[in-house]
Amino acid sequence: MGYLNTILVLGGIQVIAALGLAILTGYTGLFSMGHSVYMALGGYAAAVLYMELGVPFILALILGALFAGLCSMIIGYPTFRSQLRGDYFAIATLGFAEAVRLVLNNTYKIINGAIGYLGIPKLTSPWLVLIAMLLAFVLAHSFTKSQWGRNCLAVKQDATAAQMMGVNVLKTQMTALFVSAVYCGLAGGLLAFYMAYLTPAMFTVTKSSDLLAAVVFGGMQSLVGPAIAGFVLIALPEILRPLESWRLIMYGSLFVIIMVFRPQGLLGYYELELGRYLAPIRAAYARLGIRRKAKVDAA
Repeated sequence: MGYLNTILVLGGIQVIAALGLAILTGYTGLFSMGHSVYMALGGYAAAVLYMELGVPFILALILGALFAGLCSMIIGYPTFRSQLRGDYFAIATLGFAEAVRLVLNNTYKIINGAIGYLGIPKLTSPWLVLIAMLLAFVLAHSFTKSQWGRNCLAVKQDATAAQMMGVNVLKTQMTALFVSAVYCGLAGGLLAFYMAYLTPAMFTVTKSSDLLAAVVFGGMQSLVGPAIAGFVLIALPEILRPLESWRLIMYGSLFVIIMVFRPQGLLGYYELELGRYLAPIRAAYARLGIRRKAKVDAA
């Protein structure tokens, strides 16, 4: 049961981080190859706030996530200001992530550098991850359906045309990056208080690639797809673990099959619309109200 809980918790944390990257990559069209850095920043900040400064657990998670969002401005403003896009932006994010990881790797005061920050209490529970995941999805859905989300889509389709239509491209990109980093920072904080330790080796380019793969395989311009793919990317290697040497071959083969037969991702541009499923309930409630009113009038 503990092993299953671990997969569920780690999968839920991955879903939160993938939702954040989906806002930046799927809706704004900016590919990041270093988003694991915000998980590291959020995780270390939350752990230090709790362990060294005595900040309450939930508040430490929130402040750690906001710290990761603020750190995203360090790379976001100069790159967006100089209009770096496509491969150039991806390389810039990769360089920033590796630079931060090396700094963490060689900072031995408090966080113990490459040895790792040990002794963090295990406070993250499956229920907490579930609640955080649901809140993250609701907030992400609200963001994408708001004016900010429409601005992100406009920038993704054609930044020049969007700017001519009055969209502040720089502000939109900075906002998308900030929100995306906050999500990853929250995921990093939850991970720190579940694993009970942190090391820079947990946040390499491989972790960033897994998050990007979740968005690409799950479906661009979708939240449901990356969420499902993010969980699958955690659970699938564990499910295939009994196959030993064949596990990685089957894992890679599934990726190839998806890219060949579903290049738009598992769910493509499909999005979960809660209103679509609540409409029949609302209609039935409205009919019930009309009938009650008719009976009152007849009486």
